[in-house]
Amino acid sequence: MICKIAMNGFLGRMGQSIFQESNNHQDAEITLGCDSDNKINSIENNFNLTLTSNITEFTELFDVVIDFSLPIPSIAAINKCVELRKAITIGTTGFDNDQLDIISKASKTIPILLAPNMSQGVNVTFKSLALISKVLKGYKILIKEIHHINKVDSPSGTAIKMAQVICDSQNTPLGDIKSSKCPIKFESLRQDTEIGTHEVIFTDKNDEIRLIHIANDRSIFAKGAIQTAKWIKDQSPGLYSYNDFMEDAL
Repeated sequence: MICKIAMNGFLGRMGQSIFQESNNHQDAEITLGCDSDNKINSIENNFNLTLTSNITEFTELFDVVIDFSLPIPSIAAINKCVELRKAITIGTTGFDNDQLDIISKASKTIPILLAPNMSQGVNVTFKSLALISKVLKGYKILIKEIHHINKVDSPSGTAIKMAQVICDSQNTPLGDIKSSKCPIKFESLRQDTEIGTHEVIFTDKNDEIRLIHIANDRSIFAKGAIQTAKWIKDQSPGLYSYNDFMEDAL
């Protein structure tokens, strides 16, 4: 059976990448594109699907939602999914604590997969970081990330997730990432059309260990988004991570 997907943030970089990637999946199809009225009205609809700013008007067209937008429209989509009892996989980053609380409460009603990065390679990197961090206590840690100039949140959601994985492994609170007391330092760069590079540097007086992931094509995130969407639609209500998906489906 084909999984019918509504794409929230359809006209954005990732929305278009996911739409293109869906052509490689016989068991998944983007059947509804959701974005702001301003964006929809400014383009010709040559996509052979319905475009809307309100998914509740076309509930029969989709089984699950993929969201790659911004925090405010993402929360709006989540609330609509709760109303419709539809599952959602979320790749949006930059949520504040209040918005994360809304997501957590919504997950009591619907299945939600929230992942700051949909790349299998990055999520394997998280696992590697957890192992490395347990051993390298006492090392200074710097996380460097590079993204395209239009990326709003800084540091990236992936960089923050990396920091949290490290701190969890070392039983150390991450705290305020903007504070000088934060146990991990961040360096964020925005360059032209850079897709995404993340490097974690562990430094001691006698040696240095570097772990790096470089995204060369957005299709790695698009593939992960479609795979998790197919998986999350069949789960019970709850808040899931990409790791939950990897352990169960890969």
